Amino acid sequence: MAVHLEFWQKATLLLCLYGFFKEMKPSEPFLTPYLRAPPKNITDEQLENEIYPVWTYSYLAALFFVFVFTDFLRYKPVIIIEGLAYLATRVLLIWASGVLAMQFMQLAYGIATGAEVAYYSYIYAVVDIEHYLKVTSYTRAAVLVGRMMSGVVGQLLVSFRVCDYLTLNYISMASVCIAFIFTFLLPSATGNVFGVGQNIPQNTDSKADGNCDDEIIVVHKLPGSLNNCGRLYNSWKLSLLNMWHDFKVCYSNKELLKWSLWWSFGTCGEFQVENFIQNLWEVIYPSMSHRKIYNGGVTAISHLFCVGVALLLSRLNVNWSIFGEVVLGIVCVADAFVLYISAHTSSLWLAYLMYILFRVAYTFLITIASFQIAKNVGLSRFALVFGCNMFAALALQTILTTIVADKSGLDLNIIEQFVVYGSYFFIIGAVFLAKGVYSMTRLGWR
Repeated sequence: MAVHLEFWQKATLLLCLYGFFKEMKPSEPFLTPYLRAPPKNITDEQLENEIYPVWTYSYLAALFFVFVFTDFLRYKPVIIIEGLAYLATRVLLIWASGVLAMQFMQLAYGIATGAEVAYYSYIYAVVDIEHYLKVTSYTRAAVLVGRMMSGVVGQLLVSFRVCDYLTLNYISMASVCIAFIFTFLLPSATGNVFGVGQNIPQNTDSKADGNCDDEIIVVHKLPGSLNNCGRLYNSWKLSLLNMWHDFKVCYSNKELLKWSLWWSFGTCGEFQVENFIQNLWEVIYPSMSHRKIYNGGVTAISHLFCVGVALLLSRLNVNWSIFGEVVLGIVCVADAFVLYISAHTSSLWLAYLMYILFRVAYTFLITIASFQIAKNVGLSRFALVFGCNMFAALALQTILTTIVADKSGLDLNIIEQFVVYGSYFFIIGAVFLAKGVYSMTRLGWR
């Protein structure tokens, strides 16, 4: 008996399959050991200061163009570009060699991750608003399950010596190829997320503490006399005007601004740790000298705990508007000590444990931030705020990378870098903790 799926269910299923296969890359937890070993023979210094920083810069540049043109292109072409960029990344990893080639690999990877905004916002343009909560859960779960499975599969294949790192990259490429096929099967989007084709309200007063989704925008039809080029230009121009209007309305909300600030600063730090953690593990326990490493298993376990934390938080009933700043501060200070321990330990197992704690802490806070932002902004404008916050995070990460890791900056070694990242989180935590204590004292929470 054939199963009948509604349109929104088909679109969600295809997008989830794409999300799973694009993330099911068992070679990912072993990227640094793969690049350091023959025939790549990339040194730690080249990875830390010349290759990995390229991802940050390309991600920032790609996100800008994706953010501006995603609604205009109606999402699907951008998702196809994402799949193509992931393919290019795999091709360069397998068949190219040398620092320059690996820099191009990171460039392609930056384009792919920058285009990921389209993956998360596409579904809102093809389903009705009553399905938003469901499809948000499904698409994010697909990505998490894909990452968790990549860690499990990679670790099992390496631990039992079934294959080497190169073969893992071939498996990853096969998975990415399957994902690329699904991009063409996705239905074209006819809706919008950022408000394309809508008229800007005149003389609108923003409410500093209200839900910015309460603003009503009237649909505006372009004159029929315009030729196609004129209509496209006016549509794109109107899209930018609406985005700017929505930006001002949303970020005038003080509660949303608070959580967005943490999102940007916290994500910046998390990206830096995630980008360089394998380099730290290599210093503690070089993979070329020791056969058994468990990067894949640690990745899988961390994602499993992260899923559990996200599910647990969905059942908690806490007034995060009151306690949020204090929790942000305490967890960020704890993150600082986790990174300090990671930088100074000589035990790989302790470093693994610290990484899992860091990932769980970040998931804990980013999930709360997402809930609070969605509550204040409404799901119809969540993609706009998501894009702005990510752009701010990447701009901060670009500055941090240039100063700390880049060859043109301080060019710190990996141990010194993690001390800096720990100090970064300590400062963020201290600021939010002080603000939280002050706010609670004013409210009488002594």
